[in-house]
Amino acid sequence: MSLSRLSGTLFIRLAILVVLAVLASQAFTLWLTAQQKSELLARQLYAQVLDTLADYEGVLEPLPVSQREAFLKNNNIPGIPRLLPLSATPPHDSPAPNVAKPLAQWLTEAVGEPVNVYFARGERRELWIKVPMLDSHYWLVMPMRRYLPPALLPTLQAAGLMALLSVLAAFALAWRTTRPLSHLAAAARDLESGRTPPTVPVQGPREVREVIERFNTMAQALDKAASERRLMLAGLSHDLRTPLTRLKLAVELQDEQAEKEGMLSDIDEMSRIVGQFIDFARSEEMRPQTPLALGELIDNVLDKFRRDGMGIDGECSDATINGDALSLQRLLSNLLENARRYGVAPFSVGLQHDATHCTLRVHDSGSGIAPHLQQAALTPFERLAAHRGSDGGSGLGLSIVTRIVTQHGGTLHFDFPPDGGFSVVISLPLAA
Repeated sequence: MSLSRLSGTLFIRLAILVVLAVLASQAFTLWLTAQQKSELLARQLYAQVLDTLADYEGVLEPLPVSQREAFLKNNNIPGIPRLLPLSATPPHDSPAPNVAKPLAQWLTEAVGEPVNVYFARGERRELWIKVPMLDSHYWLVMPMRRYLPPALLPTLQAAGLMALLSVLAAFALAWRTTRPLSHLAAAARDLESGRTPPTVPVQGPREVREVIERFNTMAQALDKAASERRLMLAGLSHDLRTPLTRLKLAVELQDEQAEKEGMLSDIDEMSRIVGQFIDFARSEEMRPQTPLALGELIDNVLDKFRRDGMGIDGECSDATINGDALSLQRLLSNLLENARRYGVAPFSVGLQHDATHCTLRVHDSGSGIAPHLQQAALTPFERLAAHRGSDGGSGLGLSIVTRIVTQHGGTLHFDFPPDGGFSVVISLPLAA
């Protein structure tokens, strides 16, 4: 199956839809988790900043202003929250973590003036916050090791594992949903080709099960109707043959008269029409197909027509197909009978094959079927206007051929070769 056809299947579309939904939900979950984690860390940092400021204010307030800076320098211990005088050098303004922005906003609201937050990247990651205290401003340095979000790698690994499991589950779900539809499509193809499909297993979602149940019921009803039609047509044809035989015998026993030959000819035409009705009814039956040598079968049919006085050139290669010998004999006989009845001598039959298919060509030197009438010629009981009511035909010959070709998985088309004449070309798959 080509990539374009595969991409258009319901299975792929369902799988892609579920995969995209899973990936979108995973991405949204990761983003939401990161946002909530950042907000939680920012609130914890904000609470510690307020507690630290309150502690330092309680310690510095009793001290004289001259002693406060010395006290702060003595307590400048890296790694713990500490207060520094403004004379200390702040870090360069660099991109701060996500917790810095909400922290600055909350502190601004708490102290009633803009609060600047700087982030120091280095051996120790710290926030430098310029805050007012005791009618002055100080640097509050907060270590960030506790408040930086943890590495996302474990989270991404877990999310990737869950996404993979979800994708596998999506493919399994899509496969279980579309498999009954694939079985239904295969059964519909069998029904279209004239074969009675096996009962499709009823499985899948409720709507799909209902469709399969209705299809099985329809297929059984069609098979029953076709069986009744075949039985009626075969019975009618059989019942007509008996009085026709008696009528022909009675005419033959009569004395010679001018109308005798014409009456016998009409009776023979009626018998041939009845025979075509029987062939048309039988062509609906699916007979077992076995490997057979198509070239040998064609030679046997050609010998029969040659014995009847029809000159036919035959050139057939060896080709083995899976088929029903009786149906294929009927197919070739109908084509040769049409060529003899409506075509022009000389006649020829050829069989060629390649690696996968064989091509049967029945050729005559007549003008053939006009392109605008070719589709009508393949329709049951549809006879071309030029021969309507004048040849004793029933309009079933090519319909029988078409049905047999379809049952054997082949194709039929008409051809006007460059060197003249008209050909019916049939392509059949070779046996594996």
